[in-house]
Amino acid sequence: MTTCRAPRDADVAALAAIRNDAPTQEALLADPRPNSEADVRRWIERRTTDPAALFWVIADADDGGAVGFAQVVAIDARSRHGRFGIAIGRAHRGRGHGGAALRHVLRAARDDGRLDKLMLDVAADNTSARALYHDAGFRDVGVLRRHYRGNDRWHDVVVMERFLEAVA
Repeated sequence: MTTCRAPRDADVAALAAIRNDAPTQEALLADPRPNSEADVRRWIERRTTDPAALFWVIADADDGGAVGFAQVVAIDARSRHGRFGIAIGRAHRGRGHGGAALRHVLRAARDDGRLDKLMLDVAADNTSARALYHDAGFRDVGVLRRHYRGNDRWHDVVVMERFLEAVA
């Protein structure tokens, strides 16, 4: 079982581990760089106080421990869209946390009242993430060639979108 909730002080170590895992950061199309616990606390503070963002910790419902995070950032209140992102720690992947968190975010984003559409970027070769997003109703809207420079090579990036009116 999975739950999505507000961050707690006890989540910082788990979130720091995700933010310091270079392969995970590359999968998120981020710039992998070291993050201290203080850096992670500042990042959480920015996300939770930004009026143009929604942020959740993804937690294992059995023990309450953080396994990842989900966010909608850059919410454009006039055009009613935002940028979606999700990260699950490597040790917790393949257990349904991503799908459960994605369903939560889709409902919460619709219920928030400011959003009609979510958009995301995903590496073209991240087939498991793309399958998760397609299963949740996201569609490909374009490919940005050689758009993200990882440690070892360039990656194409697929831009995806999903309208929220059909959230179950």
